[in-house]
Amino acid sequence: MTERLQQEELMDLGNRLMHLRYSMDSDHLGLVFSEITLPDYMILLKFARQMGIYKLETKIYLKEICAELNLPMTRVSRMVQNLQNKGYVYWQHDEDGSEGTYIYLSETGAEQMKRQQKILEEYFSHIVQRIGFDRFSQVLDLMDRLETVMEEEAEKLRGPEAATA
Repeated sequence: MTERLQQEELMDLGNRLMHLRYSMDSDHLGLVFSEITLPDYMILLKFARQMGIYKLETKIYLKEICAELNLPMTRVSRMVQNLQNKGYVYWQHDEDGSEGTYIYLSETGAEQMKRQQKILEEYFSHIVQRIGFDRFSQVLDLMDRLETVMEEEAEKLRGPEAATA
């Protein structure tokens, strides 16, 4: 096999990957996420899983969110403001202000998450029935590995000066 053919095959594979990634992110997920947007769902899910915001009365301080997500306060504040504007969370200050501000899940947020999770449960159930649990799990494991390798290779593109900065 010539080097030129190898390069063409490599680019074909890369382009196929980019197309599939774009397609998976945009085309059908817009149909699946009918109750809540994908970004809002992912943020609320992360809060729920990592920080225990499943119950309506559970409060999470913004400083805890910053630490858990390793994000600056300004970014977390924008995320929370967006969720509050949509009615998914309540954002309040401690009575005396000593602990800062916190959020907790609203009734609307809990309802939207439950409805969306029901849709996702049915959606993924059909997918697993069609391709099998083991194969579905293998694909996800391979995707995780691929993402890790792609991130590592992308970091190499920054060059050595970025690592010391």
